[in-house]
Order: sequence, then structure tokens, then C-alpha cells
Amino acid sequence: MIFDQVGIATMSQDPSIINVQSELVKSLGWALTEQDEEDRADRLRLMFSESKSRKILIILDDVWKELDMETVGILVGDRDNCCKILLTTRLQQVCDRMGCDTRIKLDALDQAEGLNLLRKHAGIDVADTTLIDVSKRVADECKGLPLAIKAVGSALRGRTADEWNVALDKLQNAKLDKIEGIDKDSRGVYGCLKFSYDYLNGEDSRSCFLLCSLFPEDYEIDLEDLLGYAVGLVWYQAESIEKARSLLRGKIKGLKDSSLLLDTDNDGFVKMHDVVRDVAIWIGKVEKKCFTSKIGIGLAEWAVEESLEQYRGISLVGNEKVELPSGLVCPSLHILRLENTLDGNKLQVPEYFFKEMSALKVVTIIGGVLSVKSLQFLANNLRVLRLIRCDVSDASFLGKLKRLQILYLEKSPIEIPDGLGDELSRLKILYIGTWSGSISPITINKFPQLEEFYGWIKNWEVEGMSSEESYARCAESDSQPDGSVVCLPNDFSFPKLQRYGIMEVGALYDIDRWTRCLDAFDRGTRCLIIENNHPKATLGIFSALYQNLEILYLSGVTGCHNIVPSIDERGLNELTILHVTDCKDLECIMDASKSPHGKSGNPVMLSRLVELYMRGLPELKWIWKAPGQHVISLQSLTELKVSRCNNLTYIFTLSQARSLVQLKSLKVSYCERLECIVEAKFDHNRREISVGDGNTILALPSLRKLRFKDLPELISFCSENYYSTWPALEELDVRRCPKLTVNSTELEANLQYLGEVCSLVFTFFSFFSLNFTQKDSLSKTFVISHSYHLAFGVLR
Repeated sequence: MIFDQVGIATMSQDPSIINVQSELVKSLGWALTEQDEEDRADRLRLMFSESKSRKILIILDDVWKELDMETVGILVGDRDNCCKILLTTRLQQVCDRMGCDTRIKLDALDQAEGLNLLRKHAGIDVADTTLIDVSKRVADECKGLPLAIKAVGSALRGRTADEWNVALDKLQNAKLDKIEGIDKDSRGVYGCLKFSYDYLNGEDSRSCFLLCSLFPEDYEIDLEDLLGYAVGLVWYQAESIEKARSLLRGKIKGLKDSSLLLDTDNDGFVKMHDVVRDVAIWIGKVEKKCFTSKIGIGLAEWAVEESLEQYRGISLVGNEKVELPSGLVCPSLHILRLENTLDGNKLQVPEYFFKEMSALKVVTIIGGVLSVKSLQFLANNLRVLRLIRCDVSDASFLGKLKRLQILYLEKSPIEIPDGLGDELSRLKILYIGTWSGSISPITINKFPQLEEFYGWIKNWEVEGMSSEESYARCAESDSQPDGSVVCLPNDFSFPKLQRYGIMEVGALYDIDRWTRCLDAFDRGTRCLIIENNHPKATLGIFSALYQNLEILYLSGVTGCHNIVPSIDERGLNELTILHVTDCKDLECIMDASKSPHGKSGNPVMLSRLVELYMRGLPELKWIWKAPGQHVISLQSLTELKVSRCNNLTYIFTLSQARSLVQLKSLKVSYCERLECIVEAKFDHNRREISVGDGNTILALPSLRKLRFKDLPELISFCSENYYSTWPALEELDVRRCPKLTVNSTELEANLQYLGEVCSLVFTFFSFFSLNFTQKDSLSKTFVISHSYHLAFGVLR
């Protein structure tokens, strides 16, 4: 390896030094806590100085003007001898001004290279003779420019020879001689990208492409942001948000297949090449669908000097202390995006700023100060409102925005009015993120068209609670952010939602757990978190969500004996992650013993569960109970952790254990009554199980980590005359399990597969120990006890 570390940052035309610093430290695996640009530069210089013994490569991509390395915090010069710097630029003068030692010019592709690249992206078979001549001529029109070749080739993929000839004619006759501010060499790229744009399937695909130019250069565009624009601009006549999301993802895939959008390292995000973005802005002007993005100071002056009447979308981004004009005259404006990238300085939105923008449908404000009252001029058309890191006042005016379909609040403290559900009858997505307040469950129930909800719900009590429960509930409310408790009727139930990330505001108010919930939402999952809640009806009010619930966290729930008393073949079948902790009354995680027969005959349950974590459940007797007609299949389970469940005597029945083909990690500790991991003879009602196949081997083919700790009653892994095999085992840790016995066949068969023993101390059972500290000292045979020898395979 030539370099020990590589740091990468994209500069763009208007670089933010703070963003450049952040990209560098992230790619180098470092961290900056300083907020001020100069303080961050000082810290970076110190980090580089302390890393002089390491070979570091710094890559600065897309440099447009001379950059003072000292302002970023990069050490340069022979005296420092810290790192090598590689920069990419389109401008020769940048290399001159920055004193580059070595310059490598990347020329255009030659004819053969260009043709091969075109054929690759167009999917042309080498044996197809019908396209040989025309593909050469099309490749020539792309002037050896990879970006142009990819776009044209992708657009012509699967086209006939006649369509190729039509495309060639369009490329040859494109009238691009008068593109203002574009040099002759760049016009070929513009023509090819315009050609690819024209070949997009559908007006909504072209609109989505143009919209992406609204975001700053090199910006990672969140598909959920694009969904908001799609809903606000009514691109799709979809009957639900979920279907609109699917349609949008299909269009995004088409744009990526056309090489007009790029993937990023983050799932759910895309980006636009800066040249493609320039072409999109140019196309918008030509087609009178103007989108513009202005970055930096001087926004007020820019707004006065330039006529904005033709613009459909405007993005104003300030990376210093900026002032907005008192208003903008934009009668055709549908999209407005205001952002201040510095946390310390916020954009002050004037009271009458929106007065001449009555056609606005989508408004995003990041880092602003505003009164909701200022949005009154948009009441007839505004469909999407996103407020991020905003100081908001006059929240009661939210109810005036009658056409609102998406309301997104992130780090924007606001008191949601209780009557908002009655007023915003068209709302479909409500997002109340971190530090943005909470909402009453009753209010959520009043939004008649709500499909997706993400946020905190207020603490509540249920009518008919005992005085002791009510007193405890009120005492708990004193620790809540707003000290309020909502009284729910006995028959209250949450509305059926398509997507959700819900956290009840419990006494712990666990921000880390809520962050995990939001991460789950970003992955498109459905998540429910209940913490420290007293009323018995707590879980019942969410019953409508169980059919598509994917992630469930329960902690501190009392008065509940099982999570789901009765479920059918659809209930919890989408569940992938289940964490249950500190629920003192819980006896069974899932009880399907009283469930009715399903239409599907023998319904399979929990087949998608990947992760299960149980801790502090003193009354837990069974993890799952199911009648004969139900099959609990744990075929996807990879990780199981059980701790401090003192009433549990076993974990799996034999049939359940045989479905554990993906289990990689099994950790069990501090379970006082646990006798075995797999109960092979009895079911949960202590009825004897008949095993007809005579197979006494339980194979766990994927198990890599096995840890048993402080299990005083554990006798064996499997009950009766069964034994298990773990051919993939890499780590075995057994401590303080005095009654654990195992036959020599099982032990030898499993220990010979151990792949990682060195540098660990394992205590196996009560009668022997292995203490390996030096890999070189290992031999293949060890005397473990006085009764038998064990032969080990090759230890890695």
C-alpha cells in the first residue's frame, strides 16, 4: 500500500471551507468538534502534524479557483513533509496559481476507445452488424467525451437501426452555436446531454431531471426530498404516497440508467454531475422552466438585479451571515428553498417575504427564523412545508394552510395545536423529528388522510385506569418536556398507517433510541418505540400497525403479560428487529396459542425476524407459544441475545431450532432457571413431542459466536439425546455454568472448527480451561480432562 490514509473532498465552484474540512476528516477517520472555521483549521493542522509518520494522500476534486491550503488546515511545503496533494481541475490556470509540481492532462478518448464505451452503454452485441457504421458515426459526434458517450449510449440502449439513424441526424443538426458563456469544446457535451434528456420517457422524468439542478453543486439529494416535490407539484396521479414513492424511484432509476444521475455512498440518495447540472439549468432556461440556485452572500442584491418572474424554482443558500430581501416578485414560482449552512447564523424571514409568491407549492427553510403567519399568503396553494433547524412562532396559523399534504419539522421546536387534525384534512405525511415537540395521539387520529407519521407522541393515560395507575402516570408526566398527559378513551386505536416511526415520550426520553428510529425511517422501515409506559392498553392502541410493523422496541412496559395476545397469520410477519427490555410483568413475547385458524392452513410466523434482544424480563416463561397449526420459522434470525430472564427454562423448541439456518450469534447470560437452549422433548404446554424422523442431530450451520455466562442451572445445549453441530464456530465463551455437561462426541465435533482462540481466555464448564496467549505455541492435541483427549483442526 502506497499511502496509509486517503482524504477526499469535493471543492465545486463555491466551496464551503467548513464542508471541505468535514469531508476530509470523515474520509480520514478523524473528528472535529470545533464550530469556527479557523479553530477547525488549527485543529486539522495539529492532526496532520501528529501524523507526520504516516503517508497521507489528500485528493481535492473539482477545483475551480486557487485555494489557500492554510485556510482549510492542510499542511503543505517541504518543511512540513506531511502529505501528498492531488487535485483535479478543468482550468490550467488553477494549476499555475497553486504551483502544482506535476501535471497530468487527461485527453479525450480516441476513436476506438469512444466506440467501445458507446457500445458498452448501448448494450450493442459485437456480432450485430446492423449498427456497426451508425454507432461509429454517433461515437464521433460525442467527441471522445466519456460523459457524453455514456449519456448517448444509455439513451439508445435497445433502439433499432432506424432509431439510431434518427439520433445521428439530431446530434449532427443540433443548433448549439449560440449558447451564451459556453466554449466550443463544451457544446458537444451539451448537445449529447440534451439529446439524452429528449429521449427520457415521460414529462415527469424530464421534470425530475430539471428539478435536481435546483440543489447546490455536488449535493447529495435525498429521494424523500424529491418525493415532497413530486407530491407538491402533482407529478403523479397516485392514489397513495407509497405508490407515488414507487413511481418516483422508477423514474430515478431511469435517470441513473441514462447516466444523468449518479449513485452516492448513501442508500436513498443521488447526485448530479456538475456538467450535467449546468446542462439542466441551460435546458430549463431554453424551455422556460427555469430553476436557479444562488449560493453565498449578496442574495438581496441579486434578487433586485435579476428578473425572477420566469422562475419555477429558486434555491438560496447562504454560507455566511446573509440577509433576505423584504420580498421577491415571483408570480410563477412553485418551489422555494432557503438554506443557511451555518448553525450560528439563521436566515431572518421577513413578515411579507412571501406576499408576491402566491403560486408557491413547496417551501423548504433550513436554518431560519420565521412566523408561520408569514405563510398566510400561500394558503391557497402550499402543499409541502419543510422546516429544519428553524425558530418558529405563531404555530396556530398552520391550520390556515388547508391544502397542505406534507408537514416536515426537524430540530424546529413547535407546539402542534390540538385541533390541527380537523383543519389540515388533506395532510398525508407528518414528520416531527428530534427536538421539534410532540403530538397527542388523538390529534393524529383526526387527520382523515394521514398515511405516514414519524415523531414523538405525548404521554397518555386511558380512561378507567385505577387511581394508583393514574397517580403514577401523573407523577411520571412531571419528567416530560411539557409535563402533559393525554387522556384516551378505552376504545382508542391508532389509525392504520402505511409507514411510520413512532416513539412514545416516556420518562427516559431516549434521544439515541429515537435517532435509531429515524435511521430506520430513512431506510424505509416501519418502527415503533414504547418506553416506560404504565397503562395496560398501551400496546393495544397500536394493533392496527402490527400487520406491517418492522422494528419494535419495548422498554419499561408494565401490566402487560404478552406483546400480542392473539394474532393471525398476518400479524407481526413483517417484523425484522425486536428489542424487549425491563418489562417486569411480561410472561410471553408472542402468544399465538389462542389465535384462530388462518385461511392459509399452516401460517408461517416470524420468518423475517433478523435480530432479537431480551433483557430484564423476570416473569418471562416462553419466548413464543404457537398451536400446532401455526409454524414459527426463524429462518432469517441472525442474532439472539437473552439476559436476566430468570423464569425462562428453555429458548427454542426443536422445530424452531431447526429453522435457525442463518443464526450467527447466540449470547445468553444471567438466566437463573435456564436448563437448556433447545427443548427437544416437550412443547410450551409440557406436552411430549413425537419426533418421527429419528434424527438426533441439530445443525446450526452459520453459528459463529456462542457465549454462555452465569447460567447456574444450564445442563445442556439440547435436552434428551440430541446434540448440536456448529461447523462455522469462531468464538466460544462459556463462564460460570457449573452444571453444564456435554458428551465428548459433541464437544470434539464442534471445537475442531474453532477459528479464533488465540489471545482469549475461555472457561469451559466446571472442569477445564483453555488459556491461549501465543498463536505459535498452539499444538494440535490438548489434554482437556482426565477422561479423554480432543483433536483440534488447524487453528487460525
